[in-house]
This record gives sequence, structure tokens and C-alpha cells, in this order.
Amino acid sequence: MNDIQLSTALREFIGRSASELLLHRDPMLLVDRVVDIGAEFVSCDWQAGKSAFAEPDGRIPAYTGIEIMAQCIGVHAGARAKVRGLGPPLGYLLGTRHFHTSVAYFDPGQSYTATCTELVRDSQGMGSFACELTANGERLAHANLAVLEHPQG
Repeated sequence: MNDIQLSTALREFIGRSASELLLHRDPMLLVDRVVDIGAEFVSCDWQAGKSAFAEPDGRIPAYTGIEIMAQCIGVHAGARAKVRGLGPPLGYLLGTRHFHTSVAYFDPGQSYTATCTELVRDSQGMGSFACELTANGERLAHANLAVLEHPQG
């Protein structure tokens, strides 16, 4: 399947719950819904305040953004696997580079978007993604994540 065919097939996941594409479940599931997806990118909506990482007042520490980015990448991997008739793969966050944030916390009830763009992926499942977290069009955090995808077998 070429990238155009893959992008077309992936479009069916827009608006779907991230839980259909990930192995994570509450309270560890942080991303909510697929906003946009293509062969080399994915965007997911999420809302702060409903996770195991939340402070008592519902705020989520900004460093949790790394896990949110990783789960968004996982949504992409899960959608790609589902197109091939497979279940969600196991995913491993191998490292983070250049994590920067302009906020200390994500506020409860606020809607955010995570967007991850594939920089490179090899045939063994290693990949690198440029990711960002935004709210109301403002970039609040960004990083490059190295991941390993392992199909369930």
C-alpha cells in the first residue's frame, strides 16, 4: 500500500476514540480522539484533569506532555495496524529530545491538541517523530520522540 492509499484508508479513523487504537485504558489513557491522520502524521484531542497524572486540583504537570505525545504516536501506529487487519502494536518510548514547554501545568477542563509528524521510520519499527501540544492555536510544548513499535504476535 503506497502513502496515498494509506492516507485514504487512515481517514476513516478521524473522529474515532483513541481507545480503539491503543492498549491504554483509564486512568492511563490520556488522549481522547483522532482529529486528523495521514500516512506520516496524526493529531489527537485531549482534555486535562482526568488522569492518573493529575494533581489534586486537576492540573496535569507539563512533563506529562511527553506521555501524551507518545500516546498520540501510538494512535498513529494503532490506526496503521488496524488498516492491515491487526490489533494495536506494543509501543516503547525510547527517548525524548529537545522537550520545551511554555507552561508548568495543563489546566483541567481545557481542550488541547497533540500533533506528531513522522521524521523517520525503519523496517524494524524504530521511528522518530516531531511532536507538539497546542491549545487555541498556541504551541505550549514540543519535542522529538524516539519510539519502537512491536507488532503483537
